[in-house]
Amino acid sequence: MRRYPSCSDCCTALGPLLFNLYTADIGTIVESHGHRLHQYADDCQVYVSKLTVDRFSRCVAEVSTWLSSGRLRLNPAKTVVIWLGGRQQVANITVGNIPVLSSTVTTVASARDHRRRCR
Repeated sequence: MRRYPSCSDCCTALGPLLFNLYTADIGTIVESHGHRLHQYADDCQVYVSKLTVDRFSRCVAEVSTWLSSGRLRLNPAKTVVIWLGGRQQVANITVGNIPVLSSTVTTVASARDHRRRCR
């Protein structure tokens, strides 16, 4: 088994390309909730143009259920939300915590904050 340094154990066993093929249905689930998905290796990024916390939480719950059926697991501890937009747009967002599965995801101010948290 070849190890890929930045991937999860499942991605290590399958390799990044096979992992993306194996998890391709996640895109269909995310799009059914009105969001967009970007995948790279074992990382999934969901893009939401207008946040509805309930809709986003339902989307993540459905993705988690799908992953569980394939013996995979979504890790809420490595799940973060970052607000993107103009300075005034971001300043008007009052949502700080988002319920994801049985935990709460906090927002981060930059991608650098995300990298520190996921190590």
